[in-house]
Amino acid sequence: MPRLLESIETQTFRDVEVIVVRGVSPQGKAINQGAQQARGNILLILDDDSIVADATVFQTLVDVLDADPTIGMAGASIVVHPDASAFQKRAARQFPRFNTPVVESVTDSDFACHGCCAIPISVFNAVGGERADIIRGLDPDLRERLRGAGFRVVLAPNARIYHPLPDGWRRLLRVFFRNGFGSAYTRKFHPELVFETHESLDMRTFRPRSSLGFRVLRFPLRLCKALLEGRLMRFAAYCTYACGYCWGILTAKETALERG
Repeated sequence: MPRLLESIETQTFRDVEVIVVRGVSPQGKAINQGAQQARGNILLILDDDSIVADATVFQTLVDVLDADPTIGMAGASIVVHPDASAFQKRAARQFPRFNTPVVESVTDSDFACHGCCAIPISVFNAVGGERADIIRGLDPDLRERLRGAGFRVVLAPNARIYHPLPDGWRRLLRVFFRNGFGSAYTRKFHPELVFETHESLDMRTFRPRSSLGFRVLRFPLRLCKALLEGRLMRFAAYCTYACGYCWGILTAKETALERG
């Protein structure tokens, strides 16, 4: 958090207020609380482990939204921090969503995410804000609701943030176990909110939904591909995700998340 706040202080765009929401979960509920407190007309969401990579990011995001009222979310590309460890750099090469292309022009993309994104507050409220009843999957859900309402989801040109994967095997696999558990929770209690995430900048090949049967059949193919390509981190992460998913299907129970 201190490094994030320091990077915010360097921004050339100064007409901002910083709202830090602590001790609130799930993430959707925390973001909604921050949005309710905000007084501006643009909501800019940052994860607490993000770092804004250069001083013009906020200005770029604001300019993109101001230039086109059909854009509902403008995001920054995630790049590898120059001080990242060898482990984190290797991991970034194996997980495309943590090492996304930096675009030269406004580009429709599934890579825009809560790591750093700007949304007009009127649009955020119009689509109902964030879901407070799911543990994981906020990004694809919000993107799909924005697109369903007729808004574009884009990456802003030359906007970059650092949002590194955990440093070390134990921390990395813990994250993927947690993600698998969260995915199982959504599948178990809110299957209508299960969406795909894309690993390519080309949106023409993206399909937001797929059947459970398709996902089950695809999973061993993904494992084989990771092994054949020598992506052992990816292979281990997939296996750990599957363990978390199975554990979630067996043990997850509906909670007070339903009541927000």
